[in-house]
Amino acid sequence: MLITFVLTLVIVAPIFLWMYSWYISAVPKHYVKNGTKLQRKAQKNLRILDQKYHPSWWCPFGTTQTIVRQIFRDCPTLPFEREIVEFDDGGAAGIDWLVPEGADDDTPIVVFLPGITGSTHDSSYVLHPVKEARDKGWKCVVVNPRGLGGVKLRTTRTYNAATPHDFAYIAKMINERYPKAKKLGCGFSMGGMILWNYLAMTGEDADLDGGMIISSPWDPMVASDSIECFIPQLIFNRFIAKNLVDIVRPYRDLFKDMVDFDAVCRCNTVRGFDKSFVTPMYGFESYEDYYRLATLATKVDKIKIPCVTLNSVDDYFSPVECIPTDDIMQSDHVIGIITNHGGHTAFMESADPNARGMVEKLLSQWGNMIFHDYH
Repeated sequence: MLITFVLTLVIVAPIFLWMYSWYISAVPKHYVKNGTKLQRKAQKNLRILDQKYHPSWWCPFGTTQTIVRQIFRDCPTLPFEREIVEFDDGGAAGIDWLVPEGADDDTPIVVFLPGITGSTHDSSYVLHPVKEARDKGWKCVVVNPRGLGGVKLRTTRTYNAATPHDFAYIAKMINERYPKAKKLGCGFSMGGMILWNYLAMTGEDADLDGGMIISSPWDPMVASDSIECFIPQLIFNRFIAKNLVDIVRPYRDLFKDMVDFDAVCRCNTVRGFDKSFVTPMYGFESYEDYYRLATLATKVDKIKIPCVTLNSVDDYFSPVECIPTDDIMQSDHVIGIITNHGGHTAFMESADPNARGMVEKLLSQWGNMIFHDYH
C-alpha cells in the first residue's frame, strides 16, 4: 500500500505541477503612458510584453523560485578585471570590469548594482545577466558597495538605499572615461533602489542613457512588514540580517563610539539593522525617516531617462500594492512590468536553475533598445 502511494505521488505530483505551471502562465501586465516615444519603442523592441511568462514547471511558486535560484544556480567564473575607486573622503570601493574581445571606446556599457549584501563573485543573479551582456558584445561593470567585494572599509561610511552619492561618483567617472559609449544601469533589489534614487536625484543630468530595475522594493516600510511575516522571516529576513551584521562585525573598533554595537550584533531583521546601524551612522532622524527618503514610489516624476521596472506579484520583498502604476502611466520615461510569478530576482522559465530566464531576456531586449533604437 505504501509503495503504491509513493509511486502514485511520484507520478502524479510532476504532472500536477506541469499542468499548474501552464495554467498560471500569463502575459505580463505592463504600464506605460500612451502615445509616448517610450511606448512606441517598447512595443517595437520588448517582445516579452506580448509573450506569456511560463514559470518553471517544477518550481512555479515565487518562494521556491527564489530559494532554488539562490542555492542551486551556479556562479560562473568570469575574467573580470578589478579597479579600485578612491573616494574623496578616503573610502574606496571595488568595481569589476568584463570587457569582450574587440570592444572599443564606443562599445555600450552595462553597469550592474547587486542587492543588499551581494557582490560580484557571489551573486548568481548578477553573473548570469553579465554573461548575457558579454555575449552580446557589451562591456560590463559590477559596482560593489563599500565594504563588499573584498575591499575593506577605510572609513565609517558604508552604504544605504537612500544615499546614491558613491554610485553617482562612479557613474560620472565611467561617463568621463567613455563619453561616446551608451550606458545602461541595471540594479537588483536594493541595488535597484540605489539606481532609482540616483536617477531621481540627477534627472536629465544622469550619466546613464537608461535604467533597469529588478525586484526592487517600492516602499521599504511595507516591504519590511512583508518580510517580517512568519514564512519570509524564517526563510529570508533573518539570514539577510545576519549577513548585514557579518559585514560590519569586523569593524567594531571603527563603529563602537557611533552606534550601540552590541545591539547591532543582535539584529535579526533588516529593519532592526537599519534602525540600530544605518539610521545613526547616516544621521537620519529615525529609521522611518530613512525609509521615507529611500522610497521609490514617490519619485516617478523625477525619472528623466528611459527606465524599465520588473516585479512579481509573489515577491515578499516588493509588495506590488506599493507600485505606483498610476504615476508610471503619467510618465514619459518609465515603463513598469509585473508578472504573476517569478519570486525575487528569480523569474525562472526552465527546469534548469542555471538556464536563461526572464531577466536575461529583458536585459537583451531593453539593452538593444537603449543602445541602438532609442536615442
